[in-house]
Amino acid sequence: MLDKTSKKVLQYILNCPNCTFSVNKEFPDFLSRDAMLACIDYLEEKGYVTTRRVSGNILLSATLTHTGRHQKEFNSISIKRYLLDKWVDILALIISILAFLGAYRHEISAVLQLLTKALIK
Repeated sequence: MLDKTSKKVLQYILNCPNCTFSVNKEFPDFLSRDAMLACIDYLEEKGYVTTRRVSGNILLSATLTHTGRHQKEFNSISIKRYLLDKWVDILALIISILAFLGAYRHEISAVLQLLTKALIK
């Protein structure tokens, strides 16, 4: 998962011609130059962009990878995989909550009646 700034930078690069950000172009208004460069480094580390650099590790351009262009789809896939891996745990949690509610239904009902009376007054 990415933070808000990384998502904004991905969207900004997606709107650039050929999905490529060049340092010769103007930097976005929503982010300082240093923060933009740091965010591009982070996105490169995570595999969302590839960069071209000159000697001294100076950034020339950043281009979105396939993962960067389809970031929302990959996040959706990872969430689905997580839920499929954890379906037994989720089912056990639901059963335990239902058992708890069944065991303490009279106490829960009494508390709800007291809350209702207190809110009506």
